[in-house]
This record gives sequence, structure tokens and C-alpha cells, in this order.
Amino acid sequence: MTNDDGDVRASFDRRVNSLRRRRVLSVDYWDLHGVGPEPDWDFGDCHHAVMGAQLTTDAGPVTVTWTATFYPYGVEVFLEPITRHLDEDGTQRVEPGADSRWKALLEQPVREARVSWDRFTIGPTMRLNGEVISPPYDVVVPTALRLDFDGGPVWFVACTPQFQKPDDVFIPGDEIVVVFAASKMRQIGYSDPTFTG
Repeated sequence: MTNDDGDVRASFDRRVNSLRRRRVLSVDYWDLHGVGPEPDWDFGDCHHAVMGAQLTTDAGPVTVTWTATFYPYGVEVFLEPITRHLDEDGTQRVEPGADSRWKALLEQPVREARVSWDRFTIGPTMRLNGEVISPPYDVVVPTALRLDFDGGPVWFVACTPQFQKPDDVFIPGDEIVVVFAASKMRQIGYSDPTFTG
């Protein structure tokens, strides 16, 4: 049994494909409000966007976040503002500064948009006495989105990093980490050279 419903997958693929040729003009991240005095998001080769990112593009807003569309959590793309998907009272906007890793990518068109689909086995479901009540089953989840610009690639990963340790992540997860280096992608567990190269 898998969770890749054809219509849901086709809709997702269309949204991802629509990112090609868009120029990213600005980027905002969304963090939980009130977790600490200041959001801590810049870790060099990666940024912890927590709830997701809104890309302002020449063709309109794009939200890259995580959802349970493809159970369990995976990366998701919406062609609308992120605020349509958040409880704004519980979140805060974080704007990467002019000297962030995004500087080399802004105003450039997206040359390519690709997704890493990963297969996970869920279960079996068992009672406390060890009796199996449902067998294990596989799910296929989009765990990372890669956008290629002339200035280099950027990945959006649906994962949960350990506090203050963005290299130590659980994939898939209910947060977004934005990665700017292939070596960092390999470090957090992506080994396919066609996706990380």
C-alpha cells in the first residue's frame, strides 16, 4: 500500500514545475512566535526556516512549507502567500538580510525545480501483547525540493533539526531547513548525486 494518489501527485508536480523560469525577488522565513528572544535561523550553509519560506517572485508568491499531504510530513509548494497556511498569531516573519546566502540568487530565474521522493515503511501496528493488528506498509514522501539558479542550487528540506544543531536532523519532519551546499545535503543524509551534485 502506498500513499501516492495520482491526482494529488499530479497537482504537486504541476506546482513544482511552475517554478521554472520564475525570478525570485525576495525571501521571507516564518518562525514560531515567542520561542526565544530572537529567532536563530542562520547556520551558514543552511537556514532554519521552521514553518517555511515565502518566495516573492515575478509571477506571484510561492510558499514552500511542510504538510502531511503525503503522509508523513513532506515538503509542499503552494502558489500563494504563506500566511494562507499559518496561524499568524503564533508565527513571526524573519527576513534574511541583504548579506545572506540568498543575495547571489535573487533576481535570477529558476532554471530547474526537482524533488527528492523517499520511501518509508510504516508499521506494523501492534497491540501491547505483540499481536499485529495491521501489517507494515510503504509510503512515498517528497522530502526535499531543489531549485537551481545560475548562482547555484538551493534545497528546501522537510526535516526536524535538533535544537541549535541543523546538521542533526530527522527526515521527514515538520519544519523546513533551507540548504545552500551539496556537501551539507550529503551530511544530513541525501546520497543521490543527481539530486545533491
